[in-house]
Amino acid sequence: MIVHWRKHKKYTVIRLYQDLVGDWVVSQCRGCLQTTHRQEYSQTILASYAEARSLVLLLNKQHRQQGYKTSGVTETQLDFQFD
Repeated sequence: MIVHWRKHKKYTVIRLYQDLVGDWVVSQCRGCLQTTHRQEYSQTILASYAEARSLVLLLNKQHRQQGYKTSGVTETQLDFQFD
């Protein structure tokens, strides 16, 4: 899952995915559009989907309180089966 947030020229992209060893990862990328400022990137590794989902919901609440809005960007999820 990917969620894009924007507030004026600031943006945040939050990704939720499961890595190859089964951990759930919530990654955040923050920065400014049309500027040379560097981006900030962080990852939080969680043991369960429920924990990861709770973190994404908390981040969602924080971004809304700070005046960010979700952008209309969508991503197609590809369902690969590697079994």
